[in-house]
Amino acid sequence: MTSSGISPKYDVAVIEGLLLEITAELHPEHLSTGELLLQIVSDPNDAREIETATQAIRNLREFSLFADRDNEIVEPTPAALRAVALLT
Repeated sequence: MTSSGISPKYDVAVIEGLLLEITAELHPEHLSTGELLLQIVSDPNDAREIETATQAIRNLREFSLFADRDNEIVEPTPAALRAVALLT
């Protein structure tokens, strides 16, 4: 449980951090949204877990940490890559 009492798999901020780490580690390879979800969702039948991960991807795009592309490819921006490098 996180400090707010939410399971980490339902905590958008936790999932955002996980997504940043994974995409930075995979760079320059880029996954589709579906492929990335398969990397982090533990139960594909858990609609809440899938929605949390999907919201995290939307948030990272909104904050310009993932490229805003028309296709389903999830690509970290140079700013995201630099932030991950500084924090790890």
